[in-house]
Amino acid sequence: MGGIGKTTLAKAAYNEFSQRFEGTSFLENFGEYSTKPEGKVHLQRKLLSDILKTHGKVFNNMDHEVRQRFRNKKVFVVLDDVKDINQIYSTSINLASFGPGSRIIITCRNTHLLEQLGVEDINSPEELDGDESLKLLSWHAFRRSEPPAAFAQLSDKLVKYCQGLPLAVEVLGAFLFKRNTSEWRSTLELLKQTPNADIQAKLQISFDALDPEQKEIFLDISCFFIGMDKHYVGYILDGCDLYPDIGLTVLKERYLITDRDNRLVMHDLLRDMGRNIVRGTYWNSWEKWSRLWDRAHVIDVLANNSGTSAIEGLSLKAEVTGVENLEVKAFSNLRKLRLLQLSHVQVKGNYSHFPRGLRWLCWSEFPQYFIPTELHLGSLVVMDLQYSNLKRLWDDQKAQELKKLKYLDLSHSVQLTETPDFSYLPNLETLLLINCNRLVLVHSSIGTLESALVLINLKGCTELCDLPLELYTLKSLETLIISGCSQLEILDDALGELESLTTLKADSTAIRQIPSSKTLKELSLDGCKELWKDRDYTHSDESPQAALSVPPLLNGLSCLKTLRLGSCNLSDELVPANLGSLPCLEELDLQGNSFRNLQTDFAGLLSLQILRLDSCSQLQSMFSLPKKLRSFSASNCSRLERTPDLSECSVLQSLHLTNCYNLVDTPGLDKLKTVGLIHMEMCNRISATYRERIMQGWAVGANGGIFIPGTSIPNWVSFKNETHSISFRVPDPETLNHDPVGFTLWTPYVSQQDNEMSGYSPKITVKNHTKGTVWRRNPATDHIRMYREKHIWQGHFSNEEFLLETGDQVEVSVDFGDQVTILETGLTLAYSYREQNPDASDEDTSNIGYEIGPDEQLTRIGEEVDDELITKASQSRPPRKRRVGLKKLMRLFCLLAFIMFL
Repeated sequence: MGGIGKTTLAKAAYNEFSQRFEGTSFLENFGEYSTKPEGKVHLQRKLLSDILKTHGKVFNNMDHEVRQRFRNKKVFVVLDDVKDINQIYSTSINLASFGPGSRIIITCRNTHLLEQLGVEDINSPEELDGDESLKLLSWHAFRRSEPPAAFAQLSDKLVKYCQGLPLAVEVLGAFLFKRNTSEWRSTLELLKQTPNADIQAKLQISFDALDPEQKEIFLDISCFFIGMDKHYVGYILDGCDLYPDIGLTVLKERYLITDRDNRLVMHDLLRDMGRNIVRGTYWNSWEKWSRLWDRAHVIDVLANNSGTSAIEGLSLKAEVTGVENLEVKAFSNLRKLRLLQLSHVQVKGNYSHFPRGLRWLCWSEFPQYFIPTELHLGSLVVMDLQYSNLKRLWDDQKAQELKKLKYLDLSHSVQLTETPDFSYLPNLETLLLINCNRLVLVHSSIGTLESALVLINLKGCTELCDLPLELYTLKSLETLIISGCSQLEILDDALGELESLTTLKADSTAIRQIPSSKTLKELSLDGCKELWKDRDYTHSDESPQAALSVPPLLNGLSCLKTLRLGSCNLSDELVPANLGSLPCLEELDLQGNSFRNLQTDFAGLLSLQILRLDSCSQLQSMFSLPKKLRSFSASNCSRLERTPDLSECSVLQSLHLTNCYNLVDTPGLDKLKTVGLIHMEMCNRISATYRERIMQGWAVGANGGIFIPGTSIPNWVSFKNETHSISFRVPDPETLNHDPVGFTLWTPYVSQQDNEMSGYSPKITVKNHTKGTVWRRNPATDHIRMYREKHIWQGHFSNEEFLLETGDQVEVSVDFGDQVTILETGLTLAYSYREQNPDASDEDTSNIGYEIGPDEQLTRIGEEVDDELITKASQSRPPRKRRVGLKKLMRLFCLLAFIMFL
């Protein structure tokens, strides 16, 4: 993404570390020069001149000189804004051209280019946070670190508009320098309509480099699809012949879009750029735009019947409290319309002149009982008619064949009583009928889709009693969701013959038998309280209690990875006997059941990583835990007295035992120093001595921490202060060659609320007064669970981010929100140092971890620690792609940020 600060970061690293190399060169605007007639020669000459200090010297064979001259030199080179891999090759710059210890930083807008070059670490600059943006804006607009009081609110609005993009902050800040408040207000209003030209020009460089199909995808997303599911959008784009598989990937590689929870996300300034491109030079002639998204513009075009064939996409969302009434003839001139989104809109008249080339029809609250016969939808790929008034898709004997339709969503259509005849939808892949609570019939013609249909979602169809046998012939079906179909009692044994089925969700149904399937990977049966009932008892005169001795069986589930049996009324006798023999099981959820002594040998589940037993209020004991367990949850198990031995769970990362009031022992937990998150709120029967053993030596730099009952900070904690913050100077022990590698915080807290979530995300602020830097982090879980009894939170932070050094004056403050009172703050610094082995070479050293107090006497905190003091044992090396800011770059440089080792 342009303007995010890639060149600025590269320059900062270049200026900081250049003196460590024999030769350096910063080739700015590398990509731009490469496209010029003499650009290649210019870049080669500058590289040779910078490193060899041969200004003005003429070389006969530049390619040869670049390849050979630096082989024995340790050099540092920055290639700024590379646009194509061939630009590097054409200048003869090769990784093998430089001597040992050399470094190359490459900045570009395309991560795929870096992957092609074999870059070992790729880092994406992160957007500025609100405080950083405000400070940067203030320096450009006011030449001071914060805005004057009269401009405070206006500055906040401008910062919000820029959304952390440094380029936008700098450009707008400089533009508003020495302007009055009325000019600021006018600028903010103007920006809502017209993006700043300088910002747009910089951002548009990435857009201009796209292929035609990729440009169309970008414009479609910017106008219609932001925030939508990427698979849903993929269907639409594929129907428009825009090749979304590669197109969306390229947009992500160039940071023009991201996906968050499978939803497409785009920066607001990139969105505005896309819409500005659509406007082109026709600022007030929106009937000439290719896409219309603004309600006022759409109504103007349709009301005046001024639409043209230039319009390809249109979105009209009426006010929720009202309905827009339009005539069909208003759409008659939109002959090339392919994307149509309507909400709370009624269209009256004969649909024979409605656009026939639609690929996407999204009409929320479609007002009619049936789709009009004259509405031709032969090109339609996605039909989304959620919350419609439909009773059936078509009236009797008036169906039309939709050969291209792949995605049908009629969810929340409360009057729908039956599905369409699927023989008219031969290529349908996704069928969504969520909360169609009058649906009673799934048409038997669904069997005609045996090689097409991939997903069926019937969640919440409360009147549906059975599924047609033809459904069990769908060879391509991968996901079947029938959760909430409360009258559905039977799944046919033929379910096991569905060769592609991997996911079955049947929560809160009345089924009485766990289905068998060799292909299932996810099975969810939460709330299925009838599982223990044997079908042989259905017509028996015996009491229902006679069936209690028949536990459900887990047969033929050899590939199952996720199993959910929460709130199924499972007692000790009804826990499936073969539960511990699922070889591939990774996640098991047994929350809310009634067993007391769980005798399942979980140690036999060699692949199990996640185990949930929350709210099993009768649970008193367990037999074992698996060794590969990473997350164990047993909160609200109020009768649980003792967990199994945790010492064997060497990769455990999170432990949740909140509100286990009778818990007296968690054997082995004090020996585990890898658990990043420990919740033990209200476990008051755990002895104070054992609590301190858990906390002492724990230093896991993970998002989380320890939450445990307690009134005061342990005596061995170094720095203490009876407020929410603490200040200290990083000490300098004279007897050791040491490095600070992090610090551990302790915070006793209390609240007037009891067993409630705070609703406030906790924050830690680290101010380095010596260096003038400020860091803010959200260190713990999303929210704090509040209690009237006192608790302690303990968290650890790696120095990799904060870069604390000996002599730095530092202030650390904790903020848990207004509903939580911080009683005290404590802090201990953690150090590592290289301990020389007299029998080894200079390079043969070992790292030992220590905590240090204010008297500068070191205390060893761990005998077996790795070279970052203590790291999460289960954590692999950092991912190749990371987000990075200016402050962090200095540290990351040494860790190969943007860099290729030569």
